[in-house]
Amino acid sequence: MALYSKTTQTDDERISVGEFSLGSQEFDYDEDMLPMDGVGFRGRAHSHDLESPLTEELASIIPGFAFTNKLKEEPEAVKEESAPVRLPELSEEEKAQIMASRDFQMFFHFTAKVIERALAEDVCCFTIDLYMKMIISKVDIFIDYARDNRGEVVASSARLKLSRTFLDEKWSSNRTVTGIAFSEQHPELMAVAYDHNRDSPTEPPGVILVWNTKFKKGSPEYIFHCQSRLSSVAFARFHSHLVMGGCYSGQICMWDNRVANKKTPIHKSPLSTSAHTHPVYALEIIGSHNAHNLVSISTDGKMCSWNVDNLTQPVDGKELLSRQGKQIPCLCMSFPIADMNNFVVGSEDGHAYALSRHGTAQASAHEHTVFDGHTAPICGIAFHRATGPVDLSHLFLSASSDWTVKLWSTKDPKLRFSFESHNDYVFDVAWSPVHPAVFTSIDAEGNLFLWNLNEDIEGPVSRISSDQEEGFLKKICWADNGQHICVGDDKGNVKLYDVHESMYVLRSEEWTRFARVLGDMKQTNEEADEISEVMSRLSTSTSTSTVANLAGVNVSPRQNW
Repeated sequence: MALYSKTTQTDDERISVGEFSLGSQEFDYDEDMLPMDGVGFRGRAHSHDLESPLTEELASIIPGFAFTNKLKEEPEAVKEESAPVRLPELSEEEKAQIMASRDFQMFFHFTAKVIERALAEDVCCFTIDLYMKMIISKVDIFIDYARDNRGEVVASSARLKLSRTFLDEKWSSNRTVTGIAFSEQHPELMAVAYDHNRDSPTEPPGVILVWNTKFKKGSPEYIFHCQSRLSSVAFARFHSHLVMGGCYSGQICMWDNRVANKKTPIHKSPLSTSAHTHPVYALEIIGSHNAHNLVSISTDGKMCSWNVDNLTQPVDGKELLSRQGKQIPCLCMSFPIADMNNFVVGSEDGHAYALSRHGTAQASAHEHTVFDGHTAPICGIAFHRATGPVDLSHLFLSASSDWTVKLWSTKDPKLRFSFESHNDYVFDVAWSPVHPAVFTSIDAEGNLFLWNLNEDIEGPVSRISSDQEEGFLKKICWADNGQHICVGDDKGNVKLYDVHESMYVLRSEEWTRFARVLGDMKQTNEEADEISEVMSRLSTSTSTSTVANLAGVNVSPRQNW
């Protein structure tokens, strides 16, 4: 019995059964072994045998396929490969120009330093143990101190990229966004508060939609509403299922997503003079898991602390008074990181106030610090959020209707700066939660500004302008990982932007560089104050001498006036 083995097929058998490569529809063959007339094969083909009729015969048998003769092509390829490429000779003048060029000089000096470091570290006798020792000791012989440590500059348009837009035609269209908050337990969940629908007065005045930024579904996870317009929103930090909302009526409402099919509040504070009687523009949960409170402020000049489990009345309250003894109409509020007592508020009178939760029932001007600088209401205020080797928790930003954003410090009154790139009301401002020098601001023109003070303190590093039809931007909020920014407008749109990795992947020098930037700002302010003081003295002395010279001159009462 004969056994068949496919591996024993000869070339003529493969040809007879049509075993060819069909991928490229081209067959390579070697005519060193050409079939003779009859049986058997003859030896290597000579040059006069290269023009064999085999190609024509195969082409007639299998039309539509191309055949190439490897024997004809190989010598040309070998000849091309063997030909050396000769570079043109440089003249002495060209060599001198290259050696005198700036790039060559920088390369030469840098490589000389690298070689010198390598010799000193015995890198020339390189071993795995030496490599691991260099890694542990963080020895980098290739470091270039003359190179800009900021690395490659990212284009302005690449720093922010629109990822998606959240809009529900029924519940959020034609409503102004009044608040945005992310959940700490579920970072992908975002609660958005909406004001009343201007085109449909019969619908609920206040709406909160909980969107999922992780999944691409077009509808919200939860829909809540109430019979009062909403002015603020907050997730209960230590109760992942609770959402809090501040109302224009002065009430505080609570919703629970565990209660199925219940869109109305499960609990709300009463209308009482012991609580708020004006719109509640800011809410914040402070404290720890075992001891925490909900803090609220309003334009009625009150600060109230609430127990999240009981909204029947505030556990603590305080009246905030200005220098003139009037109640401070608060529009915004911010607490420093890991601080439950001290906070700042922005008011309608254009002042920022550093306040304390505890103390007397009335906080007078002697108990807090006033930050003067804005000439219009402060719409947004935010403490520095990033944590790192340098403590910057004393810094805060304020956004105002006077078209400016200002930087302040609760510790150093001489550390201040004004950012004046906006051309309209600035409605909100927010620090990056991870980068020490990055923040964002929005205005009534529909502009979203991304700032990096380590790169530029005079203007934003990125700017995105919305269409006029989309309206003005109202609220802004960072995701906790610093990779996304959410912006809400007066049409009910909430846009999610992806932030370039250079804005949240930090290099080690970012903190020290920002500390130097702050030092330069402080020095500039001190020099400006000195110049202003000198000019004031000169003006006073000049006025005194002028009055003395004119004392003996007779003038009429009209001229004296």
